[in-house]
Amino acid sequence: MPKVLIVYFSHGGNTRKMAEALAASIEQGGCEVSLKKVAEANLEDLRRADGVLLGAPCYFGSMANPMKTFIDESIPLFGKGELVGKAAGAFASTGGIGGGGELTILSMLHGLLIHGMVVQGLRKGGHFGPLAIGEPDQRVMDECAAYGAQFAELVNKLAV
Repeated sequence: MPKVLIVYFSHGGNTRKMAEALAASIEQGGCEVSLKKVAEANLEDLRRADGVLLGAPCYFGSMANPMKTFIDESIPLFGKGELVGKAAGAFASTGGIGGGGELTILSMLHGLLIHGMVVQGLRKGGHFGPLAIGEPDQRVMDECAAYGAQFAELVNKLAV
């Protein structure tokens, strides 16, 4: 069974709720999910995963520092190309419209793309990945379910 790692940072609980919704949908899609707070995740978790989702709140128009540190600390994997071809994606929460939520998602995607990972956009909804404005409402939870199902399908295709 393909393995998906969801790494998130959540101060107020909004990003955590999204991570849990994504995990449930991905499990329904036939993948084993490891859901970890960023402080608990390590390089070995990344190595073992067939797919990786990163989630963080938007702080000052970018991802929260613990997630940036996690991405920066993945440099040893870059040199060996250990994440090339694996499925990847991102999700975020922010305090308000225009506060940098999409920039936050894109900043996480930059690191994943530089690793050579495969990122698939979402045709309907948040094209770059799920984004909550404040506490995740039903629209966001539905988008997490759709994104999780799509991500599980991608992981299943790539983890041959």
